[in-house]
Amino acid sequence: MNLHRRESNSSARRRSGGPFRPRGPAASLGGCSDRTAAPGPRRLALVTGVDEISLVLLKDAERLRQVEELQRQIWESHDYREVVPLHQLMAAAGAGGAVIGARAPDGTLIGFCYGFAGVRRGRPLFYSHMAGVIAEYRNGDIGFRLKREQRRVALELGYDWMVWTYDPMVSMNAYFNLHKLGAAVRRYHVNYYGEMTDALNRGLETDRFEVDWNLLDPRVEALMAAQAPPRTWAEAPAALEGEPRGGDLHPGTPRLDLEAPALLVEVPTDLRGMRARDPALVRAWRQATRAAFLHCLKQGYAGVDVVLRRDGTVLRAWYVMVKEDHPGSWL
Repeated sequence: MNLHRRESNSSARRRSGGPFRPRGPAASLGGCSDRTAAPGPRRLALVTGVDEISLVLLKDAERLRQVEELQRQIWESHDYREVVPLHQLMAAAGAGGAVIGARAPDGTLIGFCYGFAGVRRGRPLFYSHMAGVIAEYRNGDIGFRLKREQRRVALELGYDWMVWTYDPMVSMNAYFNLHKLGAAVRRYHVNYYGEMTDALNRGLETDRFEVDWNLLDPRVEALMAAQAPPRTWAEAPAALEGEPRGGDLHPGTPRLDLEAPALLVEVPTDLRGMRARDPALVRAWRQATRAAFLHCLKQGYAGVDVVLRRDGTVLRAWYVMVKEDHPGSWL
C-alpha cells in the first residue's frame, strides 16, 4: 500500500471506555537496499513468501525514468503534473536525498520510496515525499522494509528526523505510519495540495497530517528490529466516534469540550468504497475529522498510535491522541 502524498486505500461501534489493543491486519509497504557509491547499484535479496524481491538505490536515468511510470501506475494518474519527473528525482538523489526501488525477480520495479534533504528552523530533516507499492504486492511486507531501509540511509546521511504527509482518513496508512513505524503526528494542513486529479484524491479536499519520525527513538529502533512490546491504551473518551446508520458509518458530532490524558478520534476504514457509494458522506467525515484533529492539536495533543477493532464483520479504526508535556518541542 502506498503511504504518503497520494495515499491509497485501505471500523466498530465502541463505547468510550475499555482498554484498546490493536487488532486486524497491518498495512504494508516494505523493503531493504544497500546504498553504495559504485556505478551500478548493489542489491540485497529479500524473500516475501515465495517471491524474491531485490531492493536497490536508484541513481541512473534509466531506472529513475521507470519511477515516473511507476508513479502513474500506483496513483492511477495520467496527468503529467502529478508525477515527479526524472530530472527532479536525479537532482534530489544527488544532493542529500535518496530514491530506493523494489524489484520483482524479472527486474520490474514494483515499489519505491523517494525523499530529499530539507531544513526547518535551522534543523536538518529528511523529507520523504513519496512511497508506494503496486497493488499486486501490497499484501506483503515490502512497504515496511522500504521505510526501514529509508531510515537506515537517512541515518547514514546524518539525519535523525524524517517527515512526510498522508491523508488522515486513510486508516491503513495511519496504522502503518503510527503503529508499525512508531511515527507521530502534530501538524494538520487543510487542503494542503489543493485540487488533485488522480483517482485516489479527485473530488476531495486534500487535508494532510505531517508525520514526525524520530529515527533514534528507542521505540522506533525496537519496531525496526521487531522487538517492540505491544502497547495497550487505558480507557479514553472519544472526541469523535462513528454512528452506524443505513448500512454505513456516519461521523458523530465532534466533542470539543473533552479534557483527558488521551482522546480517541475515529476515522472510516473503507474510504475508497465510501467515496464510490456516497461522496457526500466522505465530505462529512472530512469536516468532522478536521474539526476534531485541529482541536486536539491546538490543545497540545499528538497522534501516537492507531488501534483497530472488529465490530462483527466491520473493521473500525481510532487515532490515539495523547497530551504532550512540551507540545511543539519538535520544531
